[in-house]
Amino acid sequence: MLRIAIAAALLAATPALAQPGPPQGGPAGPGEHVRLFLSPSGEPFRGQDGLADWFAAADADKDGTLTLAEFRDDAMRFFKVLDADDDGQVDGPENSAYETKIAPEITRMDLGPGTPPGKRLLVRRTDKREPRVGAARFSLINEAQPVRGADADLNQRVSSEEWAKAARRRFEILDADQDGKLTLDALRPRLAR
Repeated sequence: MLRIAIAAALLAATPALAQPGPPQGGPAGPGEHVRLFLSPSGEPFRGQDGLADWFAAADADKDGTLTLAEFRDDAMRFFKVLDADDDGQVDGPENSAYETKIAPEITRMDLGPGTPPGKRLLVRRTDKREPRVGAARFSLINEAQPVRGADADLNQRVSSEEWAKAARRRFEILDADQDGKLTLDALRPRLAR
């Protein structure tokens, strides 16, 4: 009961936490639920099937598979979005812009699945798997913050080289059968984890 009271107080004190993120790809129609999907690099796709939207955009040759080169090219394209001052690295202010403007949902508390924002209750976890937090709740990879996750030398800045290495690491995680390509059908079950 105390947890519920604390959660209610937190939500009342910070109404911005309960607001949905900005739509991408057009607003939802009446009765439609806008879902968030974060690409492996953390780019938000909001809509009915963000995974398919991301996959189609990243699949440069439109052959239904993503190679490491396509995956890395897509990651580097998003890196350029994050690197607002075009200095070849994503620094603290640019990371803050990612967390507050580009994908603010990753910093919001999730107080229970399936409950509308503002009416969520704390739920006791009976699932013994590691909980997904931050960006991992919306992504294929269990990584709470994809920008910080690419900071290999922990200097609070992500260089383009670190970003490219993170893209390779993420591709290898997703390429479970190690055949050098990803398909939408093979990726889709990872969202249910």
